[in-house]
Amino acid sequence: MRGERGCSAASGVVNGASSGHCVSPMSRKPASDAPASRPAVQLPGRKNRNRRLIQGGVLLAVLLVPGIYYLANRNTVESAEVAVVKRGTAVAGVYGTVNVEPVNQVVVRTRHYGQITALNVKEGHKVQAGQVLFEITDDSFARQLEATQAALENAKARQQAGPPSAAALRNKEIEIEKLKKLLEASNIAPIEYEKATNELRSLRELVQNEQRNLDLEVENLTRSGDTTRAKMAQLQVTAPIEGVVLNLFGHLGEFVPPQAELCRIGSSDNQIVAQINEEDVGYLRPGMKAKIRLYAHRDQDLPGTLKEILPQAENQLYRVVFTLDQPPDTLLPGMTGEMNIIINEHKNVLTIPTRAIRKGSFVLVLDKGRVRQIRIKPGFRTLEKTEVQEGLAEGDRVILSNHDLYPEGVRVRSEVVKDQ
Repeated sequence: MRGERGCSAASGVVNGASSGHCVSPMSRKPASDAPASRPAVQLPGRKNRNRRLIQGGVLLAVLLVPGIYYLANRNTVESAEVAVVKRGTAVAGVYGTVNVEPVNQVVVRTRHYGQITALNVKEGHKVQAGQVLFEITDDSFARQLEATQAALENAKARQQAGPPSAAALRNKEIEIEKLKKLLEASNIAPIEYEKATNELRSLRELVQNEQRNLDLEVENLTRSGDTTRAKMAQLQVTAPIEGVVLNLFGHLGEFVPPQAELCRIGSSDNQIVAQINEEDVGYLRPGMKAKIRLYAHRDQDLPGTLKEILPQAENQLYRVVFTLDQPPDTLLPGMTGEMNIIINEHKNVLTIPTRAIRKGSFVLVLDKGRVRQIRIKPGFRTLEKTEVQEGLAEGDRVILSNHDLYPEGVRVRSEVVKDQ
């Protein structure tokens, strides 16, 4: 019975299947002797999770590589032009800034009030002396001239009619002739004749004064008319010299007062004017040769000759005039540049290109590939080369241009410029 209950309890589902037989526990085989089980089947959720992990890793790598590259190179500039500090000959020169100015120039002004009704030139136009530049209209001159002409005609008519007292003078002269005969016949007293003679003398003086006033009135009115015509002629503003219109200040339709600036005219011939410090001007003499470089012609040095040193200084700067030995084809007023006159030299000294210097006495040096700003003590200096007395050593590399692109500490790849 115990075996039957055991069988009854165990009857049912064994290994996931129904069985109608009772299997004795003693009759079961050990696990090692049991048949091999089926391979485990992976669930779909676990497979997708692994795929997402792989994709996320790849994406993270893609994002990190550029960032790492940026962090490694963010302080690196592609390249810079550098020059090597080396020994050479430094020359001392008188340095100055220059401007191109016309040899002669004049500001054209109005003489009278009026409205600009004609404008015949523009800036840059070449003009001849006497050429009409502006026409100004003032109707008051025309009215004044008309009134003067009318008054002149009346004055001439009165002048032609003669002095008002001329008739009385003629009558007095006839009377004197009669009195003279009566006096000779002793028919009148001498005092009567003398009285008439005095009256005749007064009449003659009166007539002379009246004639003088008539002539003076005609003369004054004639002169007034001529003056008005001259003023009307001055309403046509002409060029005082031959040259080029440098600046135009007046505009068509504008009302201008007397002495208003209309334009500025410069002569066709130009000259170079340099500003020289007073401590250097003592080295200069007329006839000295100079090297002039205009910013409009950076690719060429223009030889010039010192013409004169103007005597008046402004802010401790003297104006020195130069002529160009071979002027360029384009030389316009207002161009600027620099000049040098060589007066001394130092041999076997450290030199760098002048354009490597910034803010007067600072240079950018490459120290182990990184930019460092240092202060130098410059010596002799020209437009091309400057002597370095302190601050640099032979073989140092200095940046030549675009200094604002290289902050301190940035890493730079250098390109040495030859023929520095």
